[in-house]
Amino acid sequence: MQVLHISGTLDWPEVEAQRAALSEAERAHYHAFPYLHDNMGLALAAADLAVSRAGAGTLGEFPYFGLPSVLSPLAFAWRYQQVNADWLASRGAAVCLDDATLAETLLPTVRALLGDPDRLQAMRARARALARPDGARNVAREVLGVMTT
Repeated sequence: MQVLHISGTLDWPEVEAQRAALSEAERAHYHAFPYLHDNMGLALAAADLAVSRAGAGTLGEFPYFGLPSVLSPLAFAWRYQQVNADWLASRGAAVCLDDATLAETLLPTVRALLGDPDRLQAMRARARALARPDGARNVAREVLGVMTT
């Protein structure tokens, strides 16, 4: 199994230091980046499962790529991340884990999902069903409609 870790630039120094402490065999399977910019879509398309916080991008990106996810909303991010995670989880596209128990629940959850291809496939189909690839066009159409009336 290959692990792709996209940390964000603020956490990159810590991630880079922790990666350096891994054995050579572990580093062969663990690929860390501060961000992927133009290659983010390729990474999401190739992934079997995402483990992520629940910022607004997850509502568009993960469904667009039909990507099942394990989400852990940031506790201090008001409520919006929890709402995002709950929205995907309630539709069967994600599993939501509480940040306070993440250290105990993340690994067993990921192992269970990766060990159940049928469940992952069902989550993938549910995520894909939520995709609205023409969403921006629809919003623009509505705005233009309001402006011309």
